[in-house]
Amino acid sequence: MPKISVIIPVYNAKDYLKRCLDSVVNQTLSDIEIICVNDCSTDNSLEILNEYAKKYSNIKVIDCKVNGGESRARNIGLDNADGEYLAFVDNDDEIDLDFYEKLYAKAKYEDADIAKGELRQFNSDGSELYGSLNKLIEQNNNILFFAYHWWTAIFKKSIVTDNKIRFISNHPLGGDILFLNQVILASNSIALVDDVFYHYHRRDDSGDSKILPLVKIKSAIDIFNMIAENTKKNTKNNVGIEFIITSWLVQMVNYLYRVEDNSSLKYLISKIFEYFKQNAFYIKNSNKYLEILPVIRNIIEQNDEKKLLNFCLANNTKRKEMFANLRFVATQK
Repeated sequence: MPKISVIIPVYNAKDYLKRCLDSVVNQTLSDIEIICVNDCSTDNSLEILNEYAKKYSNIKVIDCKVNGGESRARNIGLDNADGEYLAFVDNDDEIDLDFYEKLYAKAKYEDADIAKGELRQFNSDGSELYGSLNKLIEQNNNILFFAYHWWTAIFKKSIVTDNKIRFISNHPLGGDILFLNQVILASNSIALVDDVFYHYHRRDDSGDSKILPLVKIKSAIDIFNMIAENTKKNTKNNVGIEFIITSWLVQMVNYLYRVEDNSSLKYLISKIFEYFKQNAFYIKNSNKYLEILPVIRNIIEQNDEKKLLNFCLANNTKRKEMFANLRFVATQK
């Protein structure tokens, strides 16, 4: 049994796939299997995968004949994984060369269901950010605070298989954080490693792009509601519930800066108010709530959708310019 199964969904990634694969095949932990699921790429991604598979015996290439999206590709990877732990890398990202060695050693030492490293984010403008989620988890001594940056961790496979956890289909944005939420709620322990990094490359043409189409906004909102209900149902840890639910309200408010037209803006605003009404008890008790711009918080509490719409429209240019300065709670693609 390999120590770790690394699942990489691949779709039209020729410009960055080698960078990703090089970081995985050269891991200092050698006992890993690498499962690359080609989701019907139309560029030469499959040729690159086959080239690496010929050179490295621990690479398994699965070539899908029908494009099914990232969630289906990841599920195919799960179906073919034999490792003790599961890991996920997006085809445009990379990891430190000792990433899995350090995470696996810490997981075994602490007998943890999850071992988590940290994030190094590379933005399209050349700037860099370092994640601080480990510190937040440690300060609160609460596994539920691991609500995003999901690829920075390895997960005990038995947790996933025993609880029949899968990636949701027909949702182009947010399926990864729902998977994380389900795994977290089924896990008992997390080990933190602060000095090893997942390198997240933020691209303007990804799910984390500056402007999100309505179909992706609807998908994310559906996921946020699923996570809120799933968390309330499966734990009594109010501090963790408050953080998770409020994190996704913050993200929905951030989406106000990213909609592409007024009809999408109106839809998003209506869903923000609906989400707030359903979860106000938890949101108002969370320090995370204070991250929302005070004027927007006040309008939400006044239950005045029209006022928020007018505020956004009146500040339309400034609203879109502010996107560059936002540090999002979640950077899922």
